[in-house]
Amino acid sequence: MSKPQIYGGWGPEQRSDADIQALVDNNPQMISLLRAAMNDQVLQVTSLTYRSQVVAGINYVVKVRTQNNEHVLLRIFQPLPGQGQLELVKFKVTEPIPTEF
Repeated sequence: MSKPQIYGGWGPEQRSDADIQALVDNNPQMISLLRAAMNDQVLQVTSLTYRSQVVAGINYVVKVRTQNNEHVLLRIFQPLPGQGQLELVKFKVTEPIPTEF
């Protein structure tokens, strides 16, 4: 049985779906940051799992895999109205996703 998400707290780790992949795919800033962090090696990114936190919008921590089989955490903030902003967390990860940055 899953626990309900507490507002302001991080929800459980979940498998990514099409909406989470779209947050990654539709953000050109994310691709630029990843390329800069990984010496222009990133062409394809697949979201694997994510956690979310409801604040004045939604914070997402998304674990992605690059075409070089490297894992990176992305922290994405999606404000209530408008486009999300991205902050790239530059380290390789193991399971589960940490929620403290």
